[in-house]
Amino acid sequence: MTHPVQLLLAHGSRDPEWRQPFEWIAADLQAAHSQRRIVLCYLELWSPSLPEAIQAEFARGSRNFQITPLFWSRGRHLRDDVPRILQELATDLPDCKITLDPPVGESEIVRSAVLRLLA
Repeated sequence: MTHPVQLLLAHGSRDPEWRQPFEWIAADLQAAHSQRRIVLCYLELWSPSLPEAIQAEFARGSRNFQITPLFWSRGRHLRDDVPRILQELATDLPDCKITLDPPVGESEIVRSAVLRLLA
């Protein structure tokens, strides 16, 4: 069984230094799981955007995608914007399976790590 392409979705910022932690996460995850395809993409302001990333991987032959939002919570973007983007992609790329994970900030592991950091 092949793994889905894991798209790490970050928000985006005009500040180029903002990207560094997300790039570290993507690189470390790819190094730890070389058998999987890990792609960092952005909701706005940077490339590749979520649609660009999926379309590029689709062109490479991928049809199974797992989107992991590197967000703290389900704000407007995850409630409204991302589902709209995914609906459009489902129309344009009907052969794809796209799964949207909860934001990482909702994970007990992340909350525990933050509490340990702040203690």
